[in-house]
This record gives sequence, structure tokens and C-alpha cells, in this order.
Amino acid sequence: MSTTKNAPPGSATVHQALEQAMRHHAAGDLRAAEGIYQQVLRTDPNQPVALHLLGLIAHQVGKNDVAADLMSKALAVKPDYAEAYCNLGLVLQALGRLDDAVASFKRSLKINPGAADVHNNLGNALYALRKLDAATDSYQQAIDLHPGYLEAHYNLGNVFKDERRMAEAAESYRHAIEIKPDFAEAHANLAYALQEQEQLDDAIAHYQQSLALKPAAPDVLANLGVVLNMCGRRDEALAAFEAALEHKRGPGVAAASARHLRATNKAKLRHDIEQFEYLASLGKEAEKYQGLAAAYRTVLDEVAWPESDSQPVLLNDAQLQKLQGTYNRPVHRATAPALPGSSLNAGLDPKKITADYFSHSAGATYFDGFLSDEALTSLRRYLLQSTIWFECKYAGGYLGAMLGDGLACPLLLQIADDLAATFPDIFKDHKLKQLWAYKYDSRLTGIAMHADFAAVNVNFWITPDEANLNPESGGLVVYDAEAPMDWDFKTYNTDQERIHAFLAEQKSGKIVAPHRQNRMVMFNSDLFHATDTIEFKEGFENRRINVTMLFGHRDV
Repeated sequence: MSTTKNAPPGSATVHQALEQAMRHHAAGDLRAAEGIYQQVLRTDPNQPVALHLLGLIAHQVGKNDVAADLMSKALAVKPDYAEAYCNLGLVLQALGRLDDAVASFKRSLKINPGAADVHNNLGNALYALRKLDAATDSYQQAIDLHPGYLEAHYNLGNVFKDERRMAEAAESYRHAIEIKPDFAEAHANLAYALQEQEQLDDAIAHYQQSLALKPAAPDVLANLGVVLNMCGRRDEALAAFEAALEHKRGPGVAAASARHLRATNKAKLRHDIEQFEYLASLGKEAEKYQGLAAAYRTVLDEVAWPESDSQPVLLNDAQLQKLQGTYNRPVHRATAPALPGSSLNAGLDPKKITADYFSHSAGATYFDGFLSDEALTSLRRYLLQSTIWFECKYAGGYLGAMLGDGLACPLLLQIADDLAATFPDIFKDHKLKQLWAYKYDSRLTGIAMHADFAAVNVNFWITPDEANLNPESGGLVVYDAEAPMDWDFKTYNTDQERIHAFLAEQKSGKIVAPHRQNRMVMFNSDLFHATDTIEFKEGFENRRINVTMLFGHRDV
């Protein structure tokens, strides 16, 4: 190693010192590069290159406030420093200052409009701001300047995917794969775009290519499971869902590097304690579940909880150790096999239900006695006993169980198939595209107003009527207004102010379906809907459970 590695600038020109520092920087030796940049600045505190690149090192190690200050100083000295404006934009984006990041990227491009990477970076910031048209323009400019720009093709595909322009998304992902054939994420996103266009065999092929490159990808496995089920390959679909669960929550997944195995809140731990106590009451492995309930109670008592029961915290290593490697893992799963014949109640009148559905201007109805007694009993047992209630990210404090994250079972997939077969005029050729279950306790609120991206929405309830303290409430409110087709998913799924203003403007009526066990609400998924007020009894078996199934695509 050269003895002049950290020689002060006085022993060489500043230019030579900076060249030496940049070689260290490019090689990843940040400490050596930082030392020389600092020595240059001791000689010349306003040296813009040293200020900028020292700021870049600060950004690389996560000190973005320091980075922004250093880069701003460099630009004060050298206002035409295009590269510094570009990197400042990256820093500002990392700080969440997206509008400032956009302005910085634009100033860089004003100085050097031919920088394809800056156009791509600007596209990323605009995409984060959900300014999708502007992001599209930026990515396209990057591609025009550099046709082989991998990231720009991939990013453009993501914008098209968000805008539901699936054919164009697929084209962009194909360009990315032509440039980098082993790009696993591009194969997965291409598969999704093909899936949404009902090109199912090609979608399966690209999901499989993605998994050949990155086998331990839970989301890709879950999506593959959905498509396999759409093709009628139920056993293969269930195997894919099981593999997704194993790679996300199996014993080989270390909690130290997995936020989803640490994230919790007070409502979630209370639920888990109740579930272990319930499992212990069934008699099998009672000692094991009583021990787990006690361990969870210890952690519940020692965490410094925020004021809200639904506000998230991360469990530390010591707390996870006390929970014996069980937190947010599938400790126990009941079985819910497919049933001979139909899972639906034989007493249903499909002709009348179909007529009721179409008597609504957009398509909506509800009815009781949805499942057969055997199906209802089996499904309720599965949802009560299975430790699959992993998702606790929701503001209302309710818990979620997802199709590709432990919820999948033969009975639920059979119910979806039986629905489509029983009501062909409603479901047409629409395939099951998503399925989840939510569980609520008596203290917390339900889901706010939203629409779902599907053609037909099915909701049904599992909890017995006697658990509901208000028989006129506790179910679902479905408004007569459809989400505008030009709204993007984030708007019609989360923007409460805009949704309520729209409903007021439309003077929308509504259907109120109070909670009843085995009641099913079926409606055009474009319709805005929300959980009604919840007032249920305390106790694990009294928690409100609903299952949601989505069929088909919103624009079909």
C-alpha cells in the first residue's frame, strides 16, 4: 500500500488529492476517501468537489442531514455543479422532501439536459409524489437518451402497472429482461401484468422464471398460487401458498432481519394471548399454549406502549426470545378440507339472489344462510384455531390473515369456485384474484370508506349473532356510488376526504347490511363501502371475523 495514501494536500495539488480520494471512493474505501476530502477542506473550506463528495459519503452512510448541508455549501460556491444538484436530489428524496428533490433534479437537468440518470432520478421522485404522467415523461426521456437503460425501462413499467396500462407495462418489463435476462423482479412484474391480462400460461412461466432466479420470494410464490388457482390447478396453488408462508415465516427466517417478525401493537399481543388461552382450553397441548400465553403476557406488561392500542412498535431481541420464536409464526394451523358436493347452503335460491343483485343499478345484494352448516363449522374452527393473524398494520387495530400468508386452505378455494358455479350470471368468467380475512375486537374500529380493485366483491361473516351487542349494526355499509375510473388505486382506496366529498356530491344512497353469522354481501367492487360501527362482546370467540373475496378486474 502506498505510504502517500492519506498524504495532506500540501504535498500535492488539490486536484491530485481529489483524484486520489475519488479512487478510494470508487473502490468503496469510504474512510480513506473521507480523510482526504477533509484534509482538502482544511486547506480550502470552500472547495466544492470536496464538499460535494464528502456529502455523498454522508449520504452513503445514512447521514442525510449532514449530506444536504455539505452539498448545499458546494452549490453555493459552484452554482453550475450539475452532479451536485443530482446527488442533492437523492439526499432530499431520502429525507422525504420530495418537492425539493424534484426541484434539485430539474436544476441539474437545466445545466446538463443530456444526463439520462438524472431524468430517471427525477422520474423516481415524481413517481413517489404520484405524479404519474410526469414520471412517465421523465423515464421516457431517460430511455430516449440511453435506449439500454435498464432501470428506466423497469421503472416505466411500474408506472404503467400502477395506471393499469398492463400491455404497456408488459412491454417495458420485456425490454428490461432483454437487457438483463436474469432480472428476477422484472420477470415477476411481467408475470403480474400478464396475469391481469388473463394471459395465465405466460404469467405462470414468468413467475417460475423469477423463482428460479430468487426461490425464496414469498410475494412471487403467493402470486403464482393465485394464477395456478385461476387455472383450476388447486393443489399446485395450495403448495405455492404453503411455500410462500414457509419462506416468509418458517423457522429458517431470522427475526433479526425481518421487520414483519418484530412488528406488533398492544391489540395484536392481546389477541395472541387470547388465542393461546383458547387453544389451551381445547385440551390438546394445553401446557404448551398456557406457557405461551404466560410468555406473551410478560412481554405485554413490559413493553412501553404508545397511547393508541393500534400504534406499532418493534419487539427487541430479548422480548422475541421470551416469545420462544413463535411471534408472527404459524404455531398451529387447523385443517379445513374441501367438502364433497357444494360448500354452499343447498337452500339458496340462486335465481332470486341474482335478480336482487341486478335490481341494484350497479349490482349489489345480501342474503343469509350462505354456507352449508358443515362448511360454516369447519371454516369457523379453522379461523379460530389457526395462528395466522399476522397483519397488524391497520389504523383501526384490526388484524388480517392473507391468502398467501397462511390463510389459504382447500375449503376457502372451494367456496370461491362454488360461488362462481352457483351464480354464473354475476361472476361470468371472473376468477378469484384475492382473498383475505379480518378480525376485530370490541374496542377498535373497522375499515374506512374505500373501493376495491375487482369486478365482484364478496363479504361474509363467521361470528355468531349473539356476540354482536347491536343487531342493527356491525356489518357493512355499501354506497350506491362507483369510484371514478380515472382515480388511481391509492385515491379510491385511502383518500377519505376526496371520497366523502365525492359521495356528498353524488348524493349517494346506501345499503346497510347489519352483521349476521353466515350473511353474505355481494356487490360490484367499484362501489364505495365501509365497515359499520362495531359493538361486540368481549372474549376471543366473540371477535368479529369477516372473509372477503375479490373476483375479476375492475375495468372488465
